[in-house]
Amino acid sequence: MFLTVMAYKMFINEKVDVAIIETGIGGEYDSTNILRKTSVVGISSLGFDHTTVLGNTLQEIAWQKSGIMKPNSVTIVANNQPKETHQILIERSIEKQTTLLEAPPFNKYNWYENTSELGVLSTPQEINASLAIQLANAWINRNNKHDWLKECKIGLSGMKQAPIWEINKQDKQALRDVKWLGRNQVLNITPNLSFFLDGAHTIESIQLCSKWYQNVCPKSQLNIKNILIFNVTALRDYSTFLKILLSENKIDVVLLCPIVTSINKHRPDTVDMNFNYEEQLVKCYNMKNSIDICDVEVFNSIQETVEHVKNCSSSEKNINFQVLVTGSLKLVGGVLEVLQS
Repeated sequence: MFLTVMAYKMFINEKVDVAIIETGIGGEYDSTNILRKTSVVGISSLGFDHTTVLGNTLQEIAWQKSGIMKPNSVTIVANNQPKETHQILIERSIEKQTTLLEAPPFNKYNWYENTSELGVLSTPQEINASLAIQLANAWINRNNKHDWLKECKIGLSGMKQAPIWEINKQDKQALRDVKWLGRNQVLNITPNLSFFLDGAHTIESIQLCSKWYQNVCPKSQLNIKNILIFNVTALRDYSTFLKILLSENKIDVVLLCPIVTSINKHRPDTVDMNFNYEEQLVKCYNMKNSIDICDVEVFNSIQETVEHVKNCSSSEKNINFQVLVTGSLKLVGGVLEVLQS
């Protein structure tokens, strides 16, 4: 809450023209909800996260998340929402007196030429890109929204689908220039060492992360050592996460460590504040004991873990080391900090 107030104070002092506000946990009782006249609202893919606060069913989570809808606004939701949330979103939009739209699938736009120059986008990136396109369009057209809303038709979900138009060269350049660190990010450190970073931390996002890793690192490759650096924050279900990752991917060794960048020095934003260091270490050993299909090692910090991988790759240059880092945005942030230092 303090950071929210501080951010608003800075925005006022700097006289910003447009502020893009992301909720914290997100929902009806989020501290960012003090803003009452938001003209454009976006809701990304709903899933099981922060269940102790938002609820234990997708309907409860959808009710909470849709609390950011505002009267006389346009609310745009990502196009892959679970079916059981559709009616909740529609009912809440009526209650909140907002115009509800669903972003169209990424491949439905009339692309100027083709999308190949954007690179290979993962499914979540395509979903988020379409949502971002629509939010930007809604903001640009906020003063004549009734004109472009006439183009919207009811889709299969029961919600109106946001309009589809041609994506011009400038729009494509904006998408091409986007850099989202720690999400489907590949870092080639040396000729035989690459890191694949994705801060997935829900069941749904872990499943998507697993599919992404399968696509970029096929199982049939030779002279490859697949390493998983893993941990989770709070009370997230690490057993289910690990089951998905280890059953769907060829992982040779799992490396676990507390979410602390280094023993003597760390940034507060890359530390799991839910448990002290000793409790985190115990959790790592509990995770190790739950894994019986590949080798597992526990290290004292993120830095120690990364240095171990670097040492292994430098001593075995005939082997290509592929390192998947996932389970926590804080873990990914810590690995990025170590790699970039």
